[in-house]
Amino acid sequence: MSEKSPLEEIEKIKKKNSSGREYKLTYDSLSEGLEPIYFWILDFMQDSGPAGLGMDEVLKSKDEYEAAVGSGYFGEMGSRISVMQDRALKMMATINTVIRSIINLIYDLREFDIRLSHYNYLHSEILDKKESAKLSLKQVWMDQVDVKRGRGSINMLAQQLDFVTLRDAFMNANSESQVSGMDLNARVKRILKPRVQEYLEWEKNSESELRKRYNIEKSYLKSQVNSLKFYTKWVKPYLIAAKKLGMAEFTTQSGRPSPNLVNVFNNLEMQLSLLGIKEIKPEDLGYSNLKTTEKFYACVEAEIKFRTVPKAMPGQSGAQYIHAGRTDIVFRSYALTKEELDKIQDLKDKEDLELIEGMTDTSLKEIEEDLQKYIEPEKIEKEEKKEFKMPFSDIGKGFRQTLQPIIQIGTMFKNVFKKKAEEGSSIERAIRKKALETAEQRMYIMYDVYKKAHGMVTW
Repeated sequence: MSEKSPLEEIEKIKKKNSSGREYKLTYDSLSEGLEPIYFWILDFMQDSGPAGLGMDEVLKSKDEYEAAVGSGYFGEMGSRISVMQDRALKMMATINTVIRSIINLIYDLREFDIRLSHYNYLHSEILDKKESAKLSLKQVWMDQVDVKRGRGSINMLAQQLDFVTLRDAFMNANSESQVSGMDLNARVKRILKPRVQEYLEWEKNSESELRKRYNIEKSYLKSQVNSLKFYTKWVKPYLIAAKKLGMAEFTTQSGRPSPNLVNVFNNLEMQLSLLGIKEIKPEDLGYSNLKTTEKFYACVEAEIKFRTVPKAMPGQSGAQYIHAGRTDIVFRSYALTKEELDKIQDLKDKEDLELIEGMTDTSLKEIEEDLQKYIEPEKIEKEEKKEFKMPFSDIGKGFRQTLQPIIQIGTMFKNVFKKKAEEGSSIERAIRKKALETAEQRMYIMYDVYKKAHGMVTW
């Protein structure tokens, strides 16, 4: 079974909490534009007293359009979208460069961690770890430093020139004096002493230099991450603008293209929705001292569908368009909780910004733990929660009997709280019912006043 889209999830929440009643208005007027209709509904929802519904807040839940490809409006919007997209793409190229730099720095720091672990163990009090670290560092010195001597390196002398004891002697020697006491011929000692001295000097200096480079790269990583945050912040407005200017694809109920648009016509279609919300509190039902765990809202929605033939008018910032045509308005009412409203908003954001977040935010999710390790190590350190368990044994049976009256009192309180919870749920159902009734009343008021204000027939 396919996963539902954010839009389908939103419609499911609304349908579940809808009054099931709606009012529709349809009229065709080439003399009245969309703007007066939209702002009349917005102002009526916001205004208090006899001039409006006095909603706590009005949300724009939908703002979409589709223009015929042969229209001037399509070309105008296409030019604006291209400008936003070009700017966004340039910044995205910079962002990708910074991300590659961050990934390379993290791999370098991981290598430094491995190398520095040898030095950490070298200073350990545990002899086995100290000895293992010393052998590992000597191997690193032979593979990366001594190997540059070519045929004169320890490995090549041991393999090709029969200095079979040289390598083992080097791995065992920790000072020049120790080399003097080894059972080796004079020629091997003459080769080994300067090598041991050189290694000891490298061991001391390489640790210091490695830790400096480690700290420098950590600082550089932090600066790159900060740069990435700034670039991401700068590119988002352009991506959002391109997303908002982009056209929707309106379809019929069967999923086919909308017949309202004809390719060579100069027309477009818009869909706008406004959702007014008003909190219904327990005191509205007479429960003045009651506090509920959830907030309930009476919600009135006005969905506007507009088919227009835009007329271009010259302006200082380019062509401005006047929209006039057929308008369809549907008024609906809902009773929603704060949790349901938040979920609708989250789903709407997910629908609008899914691509944007994928391009700007998810790039670092895979390496987020590494970033915290090198930039904010204190966040990695979390204290383990200790669970306290009280053991009971056979001897503890006497204590059980002593605690029995307390357990009974606790059971009594549990039943009281259960009863209170049931009462609370019934009160919350009453508040939701009141919210739905309030939403229905205000929906009808807006429908009725709109008709009267626009000279329509009322009854």
